[in-house]
Amino acid sequence: MPRHEFETPDDVPEPPLTPNTGGVGAGADLGRRRKAAAANDWKSFSSYLPEDLQRRFRAECAMSGIEVRSGLDQAVRTWLDSRQASKPAG
Repeated sequence: MPRHEFETPDDVPEPPLTPNTGGVGAGADLGRRRKAAAANDWKSFSSYLPEDLQRRFRAECAMSGIEVRSGLDQAVRTWLDSRQASKPAG
């Protein structure tokens, strides 16, 4: 007896999902990423944010396809640049 009884329309040209035949690649490029991080002199940075802000930030990074650290890098640089721009010259 099947576990599920799903109805599939007859006019579907192909299944909505295709099987992954390439295997699992989780962590496959970890060595390369570590070398790249060392080459850029990335340093560990730890801080606290309100939970809702952290969730929104992580979600936005994920939807944008960037790493959280890259999003943080952009945010900090933008913040620092705006502060520098608001300082009087001289």
